Amino acid sequence: MNPYLKRIRWRLFWISFICLTLALGSFAINQWVYAKSDDQCSWVLENGKIVIREILPEGVAEEAGLLEGDELVKIQGRAFEPTMEGTAKAQRFINAKTEGSILIYTVKRQGRQILLPLRLVKPLDLVQLALLLNGILAWAVSLLVVVSAPERKSSRHFFYLASMTLLMSGATQSGNAPVAMTLTVFLMAGAAAALVPPLWIHFFLRFPHPFELRKNSRFLQAIYGIFALLAILVILRGAWEVMYFSTPKHLVGMPPDGTLRALHTFAQFLPIPFWVGSALTGLGFFAVGTFRSPERLRKALLPSLFVAAFLCLDLLAWTILQTKYNSLLFRRQTFIFMLPAPLLPLSFAYAIFRHGLFEVRRALVRWVSYMAILALTVAGYLGGLAWGFSHLSSIPPGWAGALIGLLALPLGWTLRLLLKGIRRRFRRDFASTREIALSSVREPRKRFSEEALLKSLRHALGEAFRPQLLEVLPIEARHILLPAAETTDREDRRVHFPPQPLRLPPSLLRLARENRELVLGLGSEEADWIREQGEGLRAHVDALEAQLLLLILAGDHPHSAVLLGGKYAELNYGREDRELLREVALAAGQVLETAMMHQRLLAQERLSQELETARRIQEGLITSHLPPIPGFQVALRLEPAQETGGDLLFVKRRPSGNWLAAVGDVCGKGLAAALYMAQATALLEQAAQREDQSLEEMLGCLDHTLRQLLGQRGFLTLVLLEWNEQGHYRLARAGHPGALMLQGVAEDCSAEMTPHGRGLGLRPAGPGDWQVIEGVLPPKGWMVLYSDGLSEAMNHEGELYGVARLCNQLRRLWGTGSPRAACEAVFRDVAAFDTQNRDDRTLFILGREHS
Repeated sequence: MNPYLKRIRWRLFWISFICLTLALGSFAINQWVYAKSDDQCSWVLENGKIVIREILPEGVAEEAGLLEGDELVKIQGRAFEPTMEGTAKAQRFINAKTEGSILIYTVKRQGRQILLPLRLVKPLDLVQLALLLNGILAWAVSLLVVVSAPERKSSRHFFYLASMTLLMSGATQSGNAPVAMTLTVFLMAGAAAALVPPLWIHFFLRFPHPFELRKNSRFLQAIYGIFALLAILVILRGAWEVMYFSTPKHLVGMPPDGTLRALHTFAQFLPIPFWVGSALTGLGFFAVGTFRSPERLRKALLPSLFVAAFLCLDLLAWTILQTKYNSLLFRRQTFIFMLPAPLLPLSFAYAIFRHGLFEVRRALVRWVSYMAILALTVAGYLGGLAWGFSHLSSIPPGWAGALIGLLALPLGWTLRLLLKGIRRRFRRDFASTREIALSSVREPRKRFSEEALLKSLRHALGEAFRPQLLEVLPIEARHILLPAAETTDREDRRVHFPPQPLRLPPSLLRLARENRELVLGLGSEEADWIREQGEGLRAHVDALEAQLLLLILAGDHPHSAVLLGGKYAELNYGREDRELLREVALAAGQVLETAMMHQRLLAQERLSQELETARRIQEGLITSHLPPIPGFQVALRLEPAQETGGDLLFVKRRPSGNWLAAVGDVCGKGLAAALYMAQATALLEQAAQREDQSLEEMLGCLDHTLRQLLGQRGFLTLVLLEWNEQGHYRLARAGHPGALMLQGVAEDCSAEMTPHGRGLGLRPAGPGDWQVIEGVLPPKGWMVLYSDGLSEAMNHEGELYGVARLCNQLRRLWGTGSPRAACEAVFRDVAAFDTQNRDDRTLFILGREHS
């Protein structure tokens, strides 16, 4: 058994034992053992005389011949002073006698003294009997409710309220009880007075409709605190009466006139408005909650609501009449007002059994079956022993004892089998349930497939609990798509709920991640976050009759949710079941994370293979090997930052005999940029085949086409260089870094050529204004095209490599006369400088040989 549930059940046991023992013991002791004897008449002080004020019709006083107005002179020959104290002593003298005692009353009537014998009686307090019956019924119903679902707050609250009602019903005061007994009764009455009114309000704040006020700790502390103070006042007043008069008399045991009498009266009547107010307040919440509840619950609770309303009006009338009419006859007939009290727990019991407010039928049948089997077995065993001893008296006692012991072994074994069979009928053994539920996460072959794991989990939970509803739903963007459902409205018309999303609040997911609270109740009293999303969604969940939501986290991210309806046989999930489901969710989350990691590794492997293929394709698109070009040396190199990149390097001979070189850069990195680069290369390939197309026209066509291919923010920067065998060149630039011209090692022997021009594919469309620069590349001159991956390389200090550093490096290497060696040296120098390798790098050097 789960330790938490075990603590709850032990707490229920001790509360039940204490309340039932105190209630029955107090009632029995005070009503029979220490019950006061009564002469069924009342005495008052009048003009310095003790006079009979009222005689109960058909009572022993009337049978003895006493009349109203008779003056009491002596009782059994004892005279009593005509004072409040003397009257109290006379009353105590009568109350202390045993039932049936005959006392001789000496009364003065019309100036003559008359001796009248009177037989004392001890009448049963029917008011307390009705209240005790009400308390026992309420306690029995609540005990059945809380045993069937001890994890539900409303069922435990119902039990506490009924237990305190039972305790209050046994708080009977007797005139002859010892001081310790009387103080104990006052303590019982005070505890009940402190807890019953606020529990009554608190219960109907939670059931049948969960009001937001139930979460207001200040409000709850206030009502519990107020009634605790009132209870202390009641206890102190009762204790003062007991200690002052040695008996709690209300008729004659009043304090003397003055301040003490005023305080006594104030303390006696102060709690009444609060008790009446608490009864009406709880009834108000009960009424509002009933009419806010679904149709099925409303129909079930209306009889209980009407009975509760009638009882509140009945008690209100009793309170008013008691303050107005305080006659002996009225006090003896007040039990009539208490007779309807047992109807309230009976109406709740009817609603529970008839409409299933709390599913107790299975629990009742199970426990009745347990007790019936146990009783029949014990009866059979004892009957068998009785028959054996009556027919086998010749067997020696030693052998008879051995035979009894041997017979007890198979009997105990049979009883154990019968009880286990009943348990399996009403509830699967927890060890078996756990084994079945966890079997879904123990098979190694399911550890690498999300789909197989979730399918196995669904099957295992269905086999373990046999829920009336079982749905495994994916969680997407913190939302669960509830399945369709149907129910009936107030006019018994069918209402259809289409699938709709249920949002999981961030606070709930944070609680699941941090505290692993993975099992969430979906009842009205446990899931306010559903009602906050709308009454329609609340009605949808109610129509599904879903009780639990099981969250499955893969790592710290919600992956799936399991909706569970009522469990087989018992319908409600106990704390033990919830702990098991939490364990299943944790284990499933770990296995699911393994499966997802395995899938990611497979995806990464596939992606690596695809990237390798894309890299080979891109290398095929990039011009890396050129045929010899008479009179020129060419060096080129492209190095992507990742497996693939967005830099473009293109060299092609045009049909006219001229050569065309292009260096470009597509925005972005990786595979997407490589795809755009491939498209741009294909467009350049097509444009280069057209002999009549100039550089300006080529850039215009590329700009128009790329605007259709690239996204809203995509673009291409490009620099084009066209030259012939005589060294004449034409240079155009579209947003790309300019070309470098080198003719010597001196600083003034290099120049950067940056014709203006707009990048390609930019949105919105606009004039490109591409400028073309023409010139002649001198002998030993170099024309260098590069991408910003070289000039914008950055070291640890955040310093850029820069165009000036690149020019200096190229001038230093110009003297070697080898563009290839210069190209490799530049790449090595940039690689040593750069610490981030954050961009693709491209370099093209065209060197003209000495003529």
